[in-house]
Amino acid sequence: MKLAKGIAILTILGATGLFATGTGNIISLVEKINNTDDLKVKSQLMDKLDEELEVMNKDELSEAQKIVNAKLKQSKLITK
Repeated sequence: MKLAKGIAILTILGATGLFATGTGNIISLVEKINNTDDLKVKSQLMDKLDEELEVMNKDELSEAQKIVNAKLKQSKLITK
């Protein structure tokens, strides 16, 4: 009984850790995007953000989209 309980606890901790890592990467990328002025670097970071979002499961993706919508500063391109 103790072994099954221990395995269940480790499984929950592992899943929680994976979720935190996934959203942690999203937060880090959003901060980098917001703090860079170089359009080429910003574009590369946006591509990386898209790649991160593509590999997330539905639950993580929902939380990640909330983070992106709340924290990502929208930039306007000015063309002449």
